[in-house]
Amino acid sequence: MELSTPAIITIAVILALVLLIALSRFAKNYIKVPPNVVAIFSGRRHKLPDGKIVGYRMVRGGAAFKWPLLEKVDYLSLNVFTIPLEIRRAYTLEGVPISVKAVANVKIKGDDLSLGAAAERFLGMPPDQIQRVIFQTLEGHLRAILGTLTVEEVNSDRQSFAQKLTSEAAQDLERMGIGVDVLTIQEISDDEGYLDALGKK
Repeated sequence: MELSTPAIITIAVILALVLLIALSRFAKNYIKVPPNVVAIFSGRRHKLPDGKIVGYRMVRGGAAFKWPLLEKVDYLSLNVFTIPLEIRRAYTLEGVPISVKAVANVKIKGDDLSLGAAAERFLGMPPDQIQRVIFQTLEGHLRAILGTLTVEEVNSDRQSFAQKLTSEAAQDLERMGIGVDVLTIQEISDDEGYLDALGKK
């Protein structure tokens, strides 16, 4: 039985529409991920390189297909966060209250272990809230370190002071998947005139 020309045209149009819909669905679920972002596909079981079974998979700097209805995608930024630190009247070893201004550049680390730790803690959290958590961690360590140093030690070698702060905070930050790129001490001051007296001496 031969098909008439109108029937052939109708079938061709239907096939073209089906193909377009299929391509559209594929394109919608083909997720492209830039290198400064990690995409977390959750909803299906996935085996990690260490053999651990988790309910998500991570894609960074590439592309992957999202299974419709079975998976959802969330994103974590790998961009640098600039955290301004300003501690007022923190007490040094001799009990002198000093104020410190510093700035830290931190980011979520790119290895699988760190990405997994960051995903568990920060996924779905707005950037300002992530910054607040990191700030509170750094602030706590800064106050603790100041309590172990004299004013002279803090003031005379700021680079060493910054390195000590970075080392002390690193363990807690690494548990959250965070690494410190740079930490700089910008200003050290006090309201008692202690630093001025040191300068005059």
